[in-house]
Amino acid sequence: MQSPMLKASRYLTSSALLLAFVAAADSPVALHDRIAAPLNARSSMVLNGSIHPLAQARYETGRVSGDIVLHGVSLYFARSAAQQADLEELLRQQQDPASPNYQAWLTPQQYASRFGISAADQAKITSWLLGQGFSIDSVSASGNRVSFSGSAARIESAFQTELHRYQVDGESHFANASDLSVPAALSGMVLGVRGVDDFRPKAHFRTAPRFTSSQTGNHLLAPGDLATIYNISPLYTAGLTGSGRTIAVVGQGAINLRDIQAFRSAAGLPAKDPVLTLVPNNSVPVDNGSTDMEEADIDIEWSGGMAPNATINFVYAKNVFDAMNYAIENNVAPVISISYGLCESQVGSAAKTFDSTFLQANTQGQTIVTSSGDAGAADCDVAGKPNATTTSNGLAVDFPASSPNVTGIGGTEFNDSNGTYWKPQASSDVIASALSYIPEFVWNDTSADLGLSASGGGKSSQFSKPSWQTGVGVPGDNARYVPDIALAASNGHVPYLFCTTVASTGQGTCLNGFRDNSGNLTSAGGTSFGAPVFAAILTLVAQKTGASALGNVNPRLYQLAGSTTTVFHDITSGNNNVKTTGGSTIGYSAGVGYDPTTGLGSMDVSNLANAWAGSGGSSSSSGGAGGSTGGGGGGAFAPGMLALLGTLLLGRRRRKA
Repeated sequence: MQSPMLKASRYLTSSALLLAFVAAADSPVALHDRIAAPLNARSSMVLNGSIHPLAQARYETGRVSGDIVLHGVSLYFARSAAQQADLEELLRQQQDPASPNYQAWLTPQQYASRFGISAADQAKITSWLLGQGFSIDSVSASGNRVSFSGSAARIESAFQTELHRYQVDGESHFANASDLSVPAALSGMVLGVRGVDDFRPKAHFRTAPRFTSSQTGNHLLAPGDLATIYNISPLYTAGLTGSGRTIAVVGQGAINLRDIQAFRSAAGLPAKDPVLTLVPNNSVPVDNGSTDMEEADIDIEWSGGMAPNATINFVYAKNVFDAMNYAIENNVAPVISISYGLCESQVGSAAKTFDSTFLQANTQGQTIVTSSGDAGAADCDVAGKPNATTTSNGLAVDFPASSPNVTGIGGTEFNDSNGTYWKPQASSDVIASALSYIPEFVWNDTSADLGLSASGGGKSSQFSKPSWQTGVGVPGDNARYVPDIALAASNGHVPYLFCTTVASTGQGTCLNGFRDNSGNLTSAGGTSFGAPVFAAILTLVAQKTGASALGNVNPRLYQLAGSTTTVFHDITSGNNNVKTTGGSTIGYSAGVGYDPTTGLGSMDVSNLANAWAGSGGSSSSSGGAGGSTGGGGGGAFAPGMLALLGTLLLGRRRRKA
């Protein structure tokens, strides 16, 4: 018979061995060096598809001067096959309430230690860039990007191309005229090169008529209206206002703070200025009256308007995608709102570079919310054609909404002609006059006055169908469809109020409440509004559930659509049809369940939050504890270690509530 001391000794030895085994199994595999040969131009490979889709010979106007300096050019690196498989499994576990890694989000540093490139490979790449005459701007914390600056001549020499100028839709741009090449030793490692052209995404809002008198009886949306229509008010009553939470809004235009302050005052919101974060190595002057300023105003005002006590961090750069990268690589906030995009064919192969970064965001718990576009089913017929009412390019959807790792927001329009949905007209403006939910149909205000103005949606040509996009109405093919949900977006009927600065006068548009000195109201529509509004909604949902972050919310949205009947307002009428130049009609119609015009529909937000909290969404664990989440945790046990120890040593299974 064994003595108690011997039994204890063997028990402790077994425990130590088990701890060592679990620690090894739960830690990420060490990064392997992948560059096996010298980096030199004598042996190179072509990055097929690295020409911007709009850099076409028909638009060319000449060669770029070789002494012009390009700042912020970036090499992006692909994950190895083993890293990609590991990433996909981690993402699955982070969204599985039964997994010990549920909502165990990574930090950028933990992501780098697991999914980046090795320090030795980074050193070889930066050494090669320095040898080409470039200066190194930064190496991302996530270990998948090196940013550098240099003259156009050095860019041409290092990447074996020429930089030309192009005149597209009345705008002057530069871009590489042929595919880029990189040293052959980087084969399989370079995902893409960004910053060698200056094409930028377009804002997704649509102008609306201006109203001059409270006697017109026209209705416009203030934050209080949306709180009533989409039943957000019960969350406010319960004290859920976004306090202690942060939303990142990304843009490519500076703002005047007075516009944000005026909006909050006019809407009856508490004073709270946004945090302004200019991405390093960028210079973005204030451009009064520009589309980019108006977009920034809309996104900041309406995200803060619907989560009134949240901190809005406005991250901006010359190109909104650079701002997006910064918000992800620095884990600026759990929710990121972007109201810009391009049709998929105008993004080209760069889509995979951006989407790789979106996956990183999801591992960090970040939710990316974006507008689905405002040109109906013909997303490529927007740029340079503000009054277009027909398409010559056919069916197309908008990126980044088409990425499965992003939540795309479509547009609806209120059907308020039959019924009393608003407070009666008064002798002065009535702010927040909606009385209840208002029935909706697909937003489509396309007309000669408003141009293409309809909910973006349809079938992606770049992305296959994710496993979670299932349910009634989802097409049976293997393509990703957008949008995922929809919110009010009409520019022709009940548009949104916002405050901005007029270019000609430099004055704000909200000097007397929401009115300017002439009594005008400034309003607009478009899916641009839905993105910041839903970013705020998700912030309130996370606060309700106690979660630090939610990650990619699409799987949960589609799961709730299939298991509840009180969360979504199913939009079953209307379409996002567009006429072709040949006279035919293309597009999609609303129907029962999912459809490629309004997705799953709009929401009862209070019911959404309650359903989310009641379906395993209450965990608040984060990725800071190390182990299986990719880094050291100050001696803390990794979630997987605790689960296995509980099973093998204590004889019972631990379950996360």
